[in-house]
Amino acid sequence: MINVHTMRQGLQRLSEISDWKFALGLHIRFANPTLLYQTYPQSWVDYYSENGLVFVDPAVQWAIAHTGICDWSDLADQDESNVLGQAAEFGLRYGKVISIGKESRSFGFFAHPSKEIGRAETEEARALIEELHEMTNGVALMSEKELAPLRELNLSLRGG
Repeated sequence: MINVHTMRQGLQRLSEISDWKFALGLHIRFANPTLLYQTYPQSWVDYYSENGLVFVDPAVQWAIAHTGICDWSDLADQDESNVLGQAAEFGLRYGKVISIGKESRSFGFFAHPSKEIGRAETEEARALIEELHEMTNGVALMSEKELAPLRELNLSLRGG
């Protein structure tokens, strides 16, 4: 069983690395994360969802095709739908994507409104994502009832 308290601590540590905003999807299946944690502005989350941007987001496409770390600026030439430009309008200007895992993948998308995200911050985030990914191995086999407390952790990230 996954310890909800330990997960909460890991997510809190991820939030404290920088004053960035992020979306973390753990154990992606059929392009959907089993667990999703976000600190992005709700207005961006709504806009992104309403406009189906996940299907044209170059950061998501990169994360699906690769493992490792990529700067959003390196994806600009692949951003035909201007997803990154639209994100900037919501204060998500400088970003990194982190993709880990072999059999099961987890993605982290981090954005800052006013500065590049540094190497030390990125490496700390990568290590934490790997820790959270490992901690949640087997999550795909859990029932909806068992997943509920883990999914509710997203509310605490948003102050809910």
